[in-house]
Amino acid sequence: MDVKKHIFFGGLNELRAIAAFAVIVHHIELFKKRDKFPSLLDSKYTSYFIEHLGKNGVHLFFVLSGFLITYLLLSEKQKSGYINLKKFYLRRIFRIWPLYYIIFLISFILIPVLAGSFALFSDASSYYNTVINRSDYGLRTVFLYALFLPNLALHEGRIIVGASQSWSVGVEEQFYIVWPLIVSFFNRKVTVIVFGAILIAFVMINFKFYNSILGTLATIIPFEYMAVGSLGGYFYSEYSDLITQYTKSKFIYVTVLLLIGFLIAAPVFKLYIQNLILGGLFLLLILTSINQSNPLPLRNKYLSFLGNISYGVYMYHPFVMFLLFPVFYKILAFYNNIFAFNIAIYICIPVLTVMISYLSFRYVEKKFIKIKDSKFKTL
Repeated sequence: MDVKKHIFFGGLNELRAIAAFAVIVHHIELFKKRDKFPSLLDSKYTSYFIEHLGKNGVHLFFVLSGFLITYLLLSEKQKSGYINLKKFYLRRIFRIWPLYYIIFLISFILIPVLAGSFALFSDASSYYNTVINRSDYGLRTVFLYALFLPNLALHEGRIIVGASQSWSVGVEEQFYIVWPLIVSFFNRKVTVIVFGAILIAFVMINFKFYNSILGTLATIIPFEYMAVGSLGGYFYSEYSDLITQYTKSKFIYVTVLLLIGFLIAAPVFKLYIQNLILGGLFLLLILTSINQSNPLPLRNKYLSFLGNISYGVYMYHPFVMFLLFPVFYKILAFYNNIFAFNIAIYICIPVLTVMISYLSFRYVEKKFIKIKDSKFKTL
């Protein structure tokens, strides 16, 4: 394997952007349905697609994380002979924690204050009723979110407006704890066996022990999608030339896109099986997207920019929805125009989310990223 100083895969930011905006679309339509407004979830033609669009976006993030983190860890071990665990964990802390705790403060302090201070927010009943339900804001909930266990909090039904989407960030953080230890303590051949064993174990648990404690744990931390990506990261690190040779095919890229499009639009298999198949297809999409010899994968500077701030887009959009939906409910009530309402929502929510995410990235996150890259970089 050829280890280079600066590892950058083109095409991944574009995939991050698509995944983040898939989650936004899902949440917008879910919000509308909960507040009894016409939603794409009500249509038999779009309900399956929209219902699972958010999870599909998150699963794409998971597979991508598994691929990239595994490749980088293996590259570091190949270069240095070991994994600097301290630097790895500090890199993740400086990248993930600042924005996570900003969202934590917004969700536990700012949103409840706004909801209690302005009658306007009561017009969005689904969010408002959740915010004023103080039972979800107890000490246990605060600790679960503060300790990066939002996935456990959500599993317990502790929904926090503005923060519940962070369940997937919790899963990512738990993944970051385990994976470098695996790569550090095992040689390369054993490492790939462990990744495969994790994937098989999670699949078996979901089929055989779904209603057990193990099944609950597997639901809370769906590591199988990271394992799929990690297998891809391992094989790409070992056989990059061979994989590059096959993934430069335009036919393979188009076939992968068509299969993904088909499986996210309609149920074909049992949901869990379909999600796993999609996970494998997401990996193939990643491998074809990073192939510079394939002219078809999406390369767009605007999407790349959005992918670069996609963490913020993913984390801030529920707060933006909390702010904007009541405003447009008032406008809709006055003008009674559902078409104008949807146009406004689908323009204003993404635009304001991108603006806030950019400002957050530039003036907050980037400061920590510079520290991460200057003090704790290993490749």
